[in-house]
Amino acid sequence: MFDAAAERIRGLIARLRPGREGGTEGPVPVARKVDPAVLRDLGLHRQPFNDHAGAEDLFVDDAIEMQVNMLTEQLRTGEMLPLLKGEQGSGKTSLLILVMGRSSDEFHYFVARGAAGLRAEQVIVDMLRLLVRPVPETPRECFRELARRLRRLVADGRPAVLVVDDADAISDDQLNNLLAAHDSLRGALGGGFRLLLAARSAIELRLPGLSSAQLRSGHVFASDVRPLTPPRIAPFLQQRLAAAGLDGEAPFDERALERIARRGDSLPRSIEAAAAAELNALPRER
Repeated sequence: MFDAAAERIRGLIARLRPGREGGTEGPVPVARKVDPAVLRDLGLHRQPFNDHAGAEDLFVDDAIEMQVNMLTEQLRTGEMLPLLKGEQGSGKTSLLILVMGRSSDEFHYFVARGAAGLRAEQVIVDMLRLLVRPVPETPRECFRELARRLRRLVADGRPAVLVVDDADAISDDQLNNLLAAHDSLRGALGGGFRLLLAARSAIELRLPGLSSAQLRSGHVFASDVRPLTPPRIAPFLQQRLAAAGLDGEAPFDERALERIARRGDSLPRSIEAAAAAELNALPRER
């Protein structure tokens, strides 16, 4: 049976993935690409280190479970502004996808990706387009219509949440406009609106120049993505390879894992690149 809510979440999650539109899978970055001959020798049916893996294929351990639970709890209470921090390739987007996938029955999610030229007005329009078409012509009318539509939407007791990935790419002026829109929607919806930001750690240096009710009152929940420490690397790679079709243990001995850890610098994306290099150096079956 077709589940419209689940399909909508899949569409929103796809918008978090770089270079992906709809349900099509984007290219695998060269640094993380495993040679086709290696895929064949290992019995893999697809590239294991792909930005576009499904939410069900993401690595989850106790550390990730704890962080997903903490972020979800912050969204439930709505008292704090959740801020997920981490460098590029640290796994911020994967955590957002897990939060959305696990709590899709508790919240109405909307998604935006930060960019240098992104304007808060465009975010408002994009949110409204998910609820009604055509949209009004002026930004003021769009905001009023969005507030009306959201008020009806959250009448079922499920708050609306705007998830903004790469928020650090947005200018201070537009971030302030987005925060002001957030404050207004929280008021209009009786607290039934939330904002979840994910950004590089340097965004903390910009917080004094930003303004919102929660920021002014110090109600910010900042959480750093947990580093992928050496003990977590082997199960991480095992899971990624198993999701791609590996039947059995990953072909990494202790020395290979040490090299991967050294080159990966605790970042999942860099660890995947190092693992791909190790796989591509394996002796080929004849």
